[in-house]
Amino acid sequence: MALKDLVASKASLAEDVIEQIVSEFIRFDPDHKEIVFTPDAHKLSNRAKVLIYLVALQGWPFIVDEVVPVDAKPAEIEEHTGIAGGSLRPTLKELKDRNIITEKGGRYSVRSVALRTIQTELIGAETSTAGFRNKRKAKKSKAEANEAPDDAASPDTKKASRKTSTFGVSERFQSWIDEGYFDQGRTLSNVQQRFHKEAIIVPQTSLPSYLLKGVRSGQLVRDKAEVGGKVVWVYARKKK
Repeated sequence: MALKDLVASKASLAEDVIEQIVSEFIRFDPDHKEIVFTPDAHKLSNRAKVLIYLVALQGWPFIVDEVVPVDAKPAEIEEHTGIAGGSLRPTLKELKDRNIITEKGGRYSVRSVALRTIQTELIGAETSTAGFRNKRKAKKSKAEANEAPDDAASPDTKKASRKTSTFGVSERFQSWIDEGYFDQGRTLSNVQQRFHKEAIIVPQTSLPSYLLKGVRSGQLVRDKAEVGGKVVWVYARKKK
């Protein structure tokens, strides 16, 4: 196994862990580049809110094509979490002393190597009222208890349908690579317009996954460039 294969696996792992940590408590607003807490997040402790917010920042590279900061100043953390500075500063210091987060130039970010530790701590502490595990079990039990209407598609059918749809999009994207579409540098916006041109509706938040998969597989490379006054990622076919 080559070292680059290990890097790709690490990137995929980080994306999965970030999603598992934040999925119930935040939503990404790609238009305004903001992270919004869900109602469930109000039940979290201050420490958990800080961790989830900083972990969510690490998710931006997987959500949008533009370069968005993955760290934040204490004032920004205070504004988004609603935690007063007097309570926030000791929390940041404690997390920094434990090497869970790092600080550079007055900006704080989560250490990628600490993602698993954060996930374990949040689950173990049951930071929400019902707890991560209890909430998932409750949702599963409720779904099993409710019988689907006779005319409704079964869960297996719906799952198969989603897989078929996703495969179709992925297959089309791969065909673009093979046909030379990326011989010229393309942005996320270019890719979205191409999908629309072919009457394929794909959520903007799903597009980075196809581009990143192309990079991790070694078919594409990406570099930052200024396009329309903004610094964005530009993807191109890797030269052989």
